[in-house]
Amino acid sequence: MSEEEFTRLYFLFRDCEPSEAFRQMRRKWADPASGVLCGGYQLLAAEGETCAEQHAESDRILASLGMSLQHTGKEIIPDDPIPLMASFAARLGLLSQIMAVSWKHLSARKSFGVKTTRHQLVKADFADLSSQTEVLLLQWQMRIAMQDFADPEADHWQLTVLTNRAEKLMGGHGYLSGSTHSLSYLSMMIYSLYGKTAAVAMAALPERRELRV
Repeated sequence: MSEEEFTRLYFLFRDCEPSEAFRQMRRKWADPASGVLCGGYQLLAAEGETCAEQHAESDRILASLGMSLQHTGKEIIPDDPIPLMASFAARLGLLSQIMAVSWKHLSARKSFGVKTTRHQLVKADFADLSSQTEVLLLQWQMRIAMQDFADPEADHWQLTVLTNRAEKLMGGHGYLSGSTHSLSYLSMMIYSLYGKTAAVAMAALPERRELRV
């Protein structure tokens, strides 16, 4: 995955419904031969991606986003960094989508007779989250250009903290089905299924290559 593809994937998850973003991502990078984004428990768009061997898992939050968790067979841990890059781009895009949804919601509301988005503290929160998101995007574009995937867990942790902050911007409305808390939940599912596994695999890659020699 090039840095341009990473950036396109970020915009895909920022601008599209999660189910459509996953369809397009898997269409390009799901490779049964290598196991990239295949095998084990997987996130799939709810319709049109099932087969007799797959075992559907009931998850109302994922269902509200047009997604489902399914078992697609024996898990394969690939030597490819694509799952690591794709998981981070997707989570970063979801963070931006959470902020966009929150801004749209708060723009239509007033507090103390003033539009909520005009309050200094609210604007400061959005500005800080947006700037840190941009920094992470630039950092990972540079990581990919240099093929530097050392210690991705620290960046995933920072992304989790930012997502937790962003999902609270809408207050109680964020708990509505398909809203910001649902997107945050999906982000953690992506990390658990792809990001963490890929990070462990990439960390062990030098040792595994030595054993093959």
